[in-house]
Amino acid sequence: MEKLIEQLKDRGIINNITNEEKLKDLKEGDGIYIGFDPTAESLHLGNYIPISILHRFKKAGLKTYAVLGGATGMIGDPSFKESERKLLDQNTLEKNKAAIKLQLQAFGLEVIDNYDFYKDMNIITFLRDVGKLVNVNYMIAKESISSRLENGLSFTEFAYTLLQGYDFYLLYRDKNIKIQAGGSDQWGNITTGLEIIKKNFENNSALGITLNLLLDSTGKKFGKSVGGAIWLDRFKTSPFAMYQFFINQNDADVEKLLKWYTFLEDEEILKIMSYHKTEPRKKLAQKMLALEVCQDIHGKTQARQAKEITEILFESSKPINEITTDQIELIKNDLPMFDNHNQKRKIIDLLIEANICSSKREAREFLVSGAISVDGEIKKDENEELFPRNFEYKYLIIKKGKRNFYLIKF
Repeated sequence: MEKLIEQLKDRGIINNITNEEKLKDLKEGDGIYIGFDPTAESLHLGNYIPISILHRFKKAGLKTYAVLGGATGMIGDPSFKESERKLLDQNTLEKNKAAIKLQLQAFGLEVIDNYDFYKDMNIITFLRDVGKLVNVNYMIAKESISSRLENGLSFTEFAYTLLQGYDFYLLYRDKNIKIQAGGSDQWGNITTGLEIIKKNFENNSALGITLNLLLDSTGKKFGKSVGGAIWLDRFKTSPFAMYQFFINQNDADVEKLLKWYTFLEDEEILKIMSYHKTEPRKKLAQKMLALEVCQDIHGKTQARQAKEITEILFESSKPINEITTDQIELIKNDLPMFDNHNQKRKIIDLLIEANICSSKREAREFLVSGAISVDGEIKKDENEELFPRNFEYKYLIIKKGKRNFYLIKF
């Protein structure tokens, strides 16, 4: 456990620990949990960091739990938000819960829905048994709440930290869960739980751990692409798209990302970075990062396919026509696609119709310069009629320039 904590500190992941002395008292079989509110239909790349943290503690001998915020998700965490969250309707919440529960279980975590703690509790019971456990002045003094008072804070959101704190107390009492971990913005909620536990168990072994916010080299929150969040659901963000996201990270960020997102040992990461710095254009570190993360999230088969497709499309190590039809099905939502409806067209007309080029003049310039290829074959004759010869006669892959690919469906 001490080795794990030191490693997480060295990697810059741990923000704070409420009482490090209590770490020495942890026994094999004690529990740790992290909460996940069902605010969307899928978890995203930012959520994978706490999931990976739970895996690290599991390897160290602790039982690991994911608490699904069926109750707290109905309210919305006010911590450091400028305004009140829009409440989800019940159908959306249930849909999100079901999807996220399956994702968390797929990562080998035991899932507990905190809605089960409160579904049979009426308001009087809540006020008598829960509300009396924490002083209002104590709650208002927390930065996560005090920062919202000027702009207004409803009682609904004010009660969020009380619910999360009571979750920790119940899990400590009934499940032998000694640690609650979460992002640095969860410090106030976690310490509220410790306050409740202290009032009920004088000599307790509970503690809280917070994780730093992962920022890129420009100071921006990591985990989003131009198109938005990178989802863990492969139907919302394909393994290929996730692989592309990681392989295109800046050199300035890649060592930090290897430390945060992979289970590689420190010595391995140092070795990778040493090789990478000799020839950074080969992107060895980014390739290792992309492969490791995609393997952990989507499995070795999906990660290998994403790697193979990337090599074929962008590295010219294999001819494009070696892509299989099944692989095209995996990436077809990640490439601009035009349905040609089985029509034969001259290449110059298809380039315009598929919005690959904006005008015939531009199309001719690309063709003359040899910057247009179809299924890996350079095309220069603007009057050549195109029809599929590969991929079970269903698709053409047109490449414009060095990195722009388009899928033509027949």
